[in-house]
Amino acid sequence: MKDIYLIIFSPFVFAVAVPYFASRFRSGAAWFAMLAPLASLWALIRLYGLWSAGGKAPIVYSFAWVAAAQIEVAFLVDGLSLMWGFLVAGMGVLIVLYSHWYLHSHESLGRYYGFLIAFMGSMLGVVFSDHLISLFIFWELTSITSYFLIGFWWDRKASVYGAQKAILITGGGGLAMLAGFILLGGSTGEWHISKMIANPGAYTVSSAALILILLGAFTKSAQWPFHIWLPSAMEAPTPISAFLHSATMVKAGIFLLSRLYPILGTHELWGYLVTTFGMITMIAGGLLSLRAYDLKAILAYGTISQLGLIVTFLGYGGQEAVIGSTLHLYNHAAAKAAMFMVVGIIDHESGTRDVRHLGHLARAMPKTHILAVIGALSLIGIPPFGGFITKEMLYSVSLHPGGPGVWAGFWPWITLCAGIITALYHLRFLGAPFWEGAERESPKHPHDPPLGMLAAPAALALLVILFGIYPGLIQDAFIAPAAAATLGQTKPLALHLALWHGVNTPLIMSIITVAAGLLLYWQRLWVGKTLGAVADLWRRAPAPDKIYDGSLRIAAERTYGILTLIQDGNLRRYMRMMMVATGILGLYLAARSGGSLGPWPAAGQWPLLASAICLFICIAAFATTSFRSRLPAILALGTVGYSTAVLYLILKAPDLALTQIVIESATVVLFLLTFFYLPELKPIASSPGKKRRDWFIAFLLGGGVTAVMAIAMNSHAYRTIADYYMRTSKPIAGFKNVVNAIIVDYRSYDTLGEITVLVIAGIAIHAMMRLTGEAE
Repeated sequence: MKDIYLIIFSPFVFAVAVPYFASRFRSGAAWFAMLAPLASLWALIRLYGLWSAGGKAPIVYSFAWVAAAQIEVAFLVDGLSLMWGFLVAGMGVLIVLYSHWYLHSHESLGRYYGFLIAFMGSMLGVVFSDHLISLFIFWELTSITSYFLIGFWWDRKASVYGAQKAILITGGGGLAMLAGFILLGGSTGEWHISKMIANPGAYTVSSAALILILLGAFTKSAQWPFHIWLPSAMEAPTPISAFLHSATMVKAGIFLLSRLYPILGTHELWGYLVTTFGMITMIAGGLLSLRAYDLKAILAYGTISQLGLIVTFLGYGGQEAVIGSTLHLYNHAAAKAAMFMVVGIIDHESGTRDVRHLGHLARAMPKTHILAVIGALSLIGIPPFGGFITKEMLYSVSLHPGGPGVWAGFWPWITLCAGIITALYHLRFLGAPFWEGAERESPKHPHDPPLGMLAAPAALALLVILFGIYPGLIQDAFIAPAAAATLGQTKPLALHLALWHGVNTPLIMSIITVAAGLLLYWQRLWVGKTLGAVADLWRRAPAPDKIYDGSLRIAAERTYGILTLIQDGNLRRYMRMMMVATGILGLYLAARSGGSLGPWPAAGQWPLLASAICLFICIAAFATTSFRSRLPAILALGTVGYSTAVLYLILKAPDLALTQIVIESATVVLFLLTFFYLPELKPIASSPGKKRRDWFIAFLLGGGVTAVMAIAMNSHAYRTIADYYMRTSKPIAGFKNVVNAIIVDYRSYDTLGEITVLVIAGIAIHAMMRLTGEAE
């Protein structure tokens, strides 16, 4: 098997096997689950070697999925996808290791690890996809699997709310993205990303396609105002939060922007839209973080702010900005995942995440404190950590952005303001639980966890330090090829990342950032009161959370009346509605056909015997409605069917007649068997008004169907369809008989759909019968 298929599909195989293994060997569930990311990592190393040996040129693997529609499952191996692949799989190993210590043995480990690994496989599918449709499929798989992960504790109302919120917002954005892909692929005629990247100037992207694709990216990456799902998703177990919200799910939107940057980045709206949303998100996320008391919420809003920073980088555009965004992906993923794990440790060992219940943890949990400090200082931008390099790059890019030049004078000031807010909320993250006193006592006496639980965050903290001290560790291996791929270049860029660039304007901005952050932290009570006053004013505004909750409330309360109007459980009403609609539609089509088409069959061409049989069918149908008991009614109805078969024979259609006889026989037998087991019911006498209504519906339906049939027989407006069937039934479908070709081949999807509906209905009926039996 090729390594690329092992990387992407082996996690799904493990995801199926893990629950079975975990149910029998609970203590070894994590170690078995870890085989999935380790297998992907091993295959990634092999693939990286193959890619390097080939001169680091992009490699495309593909196989046909829906050949007739030219849909392929295609994977692109280049610097960007490999960098993301190592990030996802490597983080997967650490998350599984951390989960082993975090989760209790009585929890549903099989379900947890199964969905975790399936999510990792979905994410790997996203980053390696080369076809727009397969990218969408894997994209939505991340939404579905993350739904089950966020709602892992399904008995908690907040978990269910968070999972529902996440899938509605990110899934809705995914559908918008699909619409954008269809517009992009339909207008350019190209669905392969690698081909579009190779020659981006040859394709014109419409504004509608750009906005729809950005909508998908913004919802996934929690950009304002779609950020509201991310804090609610913090109800997931902390390892899930660390995985989804530091390195994978929220970064999928960033990946999409990076992957399509050569195609979309040249659009005139790119700079304005991406930079504006990124900057608003960066500032809003930081301010909201200062108002939170839950440590995970503080990190969640901080993540939103950092995502805004990366999006801002991409919005600025240009080589330096792309390099900055690429490097910050690694720095942020490592630092933020370590901080999430630290929060999980605090919650695990103290029984709470509320900063008002936590105090002086630096003395009670010194090892955990060191890890938290390393992660936070890196994201503030303090040397020698990796975040300092990217913060300097952000300030440098803001001085001469490649994006919307009209606002160029404002970007440095706005970026500096965002940097100060970032420093402030990270200082609060450290100060409130670790340095300051607590307002109330924690449920448990806090202490450092076992070394095994510290292993994963310690490894990430070590990477944060290495990225700063020795950026060359990842510079040529990952950052340069990934940045080149983002820019649409096939050869890696020549980079020289360094911690020190001398005294320059970005360094002065960094010093101002730290100084202002410390000053505001010193005056944190005044900051808190000011933000509280602003929040009181903002409460009256239509905030995104209010709009979301209000929309759901309206959907739940206001649509109930409409729902009961069309679905009240009355089967007779359903039948009446369908019959009336069908009858009106038939008459409408007959009226639209016009007099020239002649809705009725030509007189004189209709055999006398056929006319007699039609009359007999009408009498049998009338008799069906007249009988008061079931058996004669069923036999009369069967007479209608068999008479119709005779009519087909007279009209020289023996195959249709045979089909009709088979179906009619099966129907009569099934009716007889069904009614044999049903209790005998006494017919309820209808009022004269209801009888008139039913007769009216019967004539309306009969008239409408007759009109449609007459039009179908006499109209020549759609001869091309008939000609197509006549011309292609033999060479394509292999049938001399066109009717057989239509029934078996051309309507195969329709038949498959009908069978699927019947199977689903059968399963539902079987489940209800079992429930009824258990209840009795």
